[in-house]
Amino acid sequence: MKQYLTEMHSFAAVIEYGGFTAAAKVLKVSKGLISQHVTRLEEALGTQLLFRTTRKLELTETGTAFLVYCQRLGENAEAGFEAVESLRKNPTGTVRITVPVSFGEIFLNDIITTFQTRHPDITIELELENRYRDLKSDPVDMAIRAGLASDPDQVAIPLGQLSELVCASPAYWQMTPPVTTPNDLRNHNCINNFHYCTDNRWLFFGEDGPQSILVRGTLRLNHYPLIRNAACQGLGVARLPRYIAMQEISIGRLETRLNAYTSPQSPISLVYPYQGALPLKNRLLIDFIRDWFYARPDLLETGKRASLK
Repeated sequence: MKQYLTEMHSFAAVIEYGGFTAAAKVLKVSKGLISQHVTRLEEALGTQLLFRTTRKLELTETGTAFLVYCQRLGENAEAGFEAVESLRKNPTGTVRITVPVSFGEIFLNDIITTFQTRHPDITIELELENRYRDLKSDPVDMAIRAGLASDPDQVAIPLGQLSELVCASPAYWQMTPPVTTPNDLRNHNCINNFHYCTDNRWLFFGEDGPQSILVRGTLRLNHYPLIRNAACQGLGVARLPRYIAMQEISIGRLETRLNAYTSPQSPISLVYPYQGALPLKNRLLIDFIRDWFYARPDLLETGKRASLK
């Protein structure tokens, strides 16, 4: 009977410490409360557990048999605390995370490799896919997602803002008309991501307000790394997420245009179901991913830090 766990603990303490007064002192409660606990047990069991005299306490036959189970409660509790403390020192278990394909290809290899160097006993199960996974019903612990999190049963840790850059190879820019305003893109071969931009329109924000430009081109792809590679090869102008383009820009394979204009931004968040006690292995990975992105503001436009709930 779960409602008598406290009473069973008190009964075991009376025997272990040699009396009601000593047990009360160790448990930091009154002697009267300890006595009430033992009485409630006897009433619930319908039998006497102790022979009480002015000089000593003696267990009845029933009390002797019942004491074994009460003592196991304490032993199991102690073992439980020891197990948790062991996990805190050397956390183990599996963490399952789902990430958009291109995002995972760029970041997660470095993130997972570094994390597992620090926590070699934690198993990471990484799933790269663009399909939305229901964290309530699917066996997934967390996800990295673009867009605003609207589920009140989920916690969203902001990693930054997804923004896009207009890029092409230096050779392409040298052979084509200059691009100083979004309208100039009408004269260029634009590589469009038809998965995210179904109407072939690129939206820009500038001093004169928003501009929606209908772009045209001979190459349409649905995977950003492929679009990046095509742009590096001089096949046209690409609009790439900052995190995909920055490495190629830094080594001179891509050059940007229209830097005075901004693209629509979308928050990138690490999302997990709300729960009262977050497993240590999950918390460690969440903290690590968050800090990893905040240390690299050139990849995502970083927002404010968020604490775990």
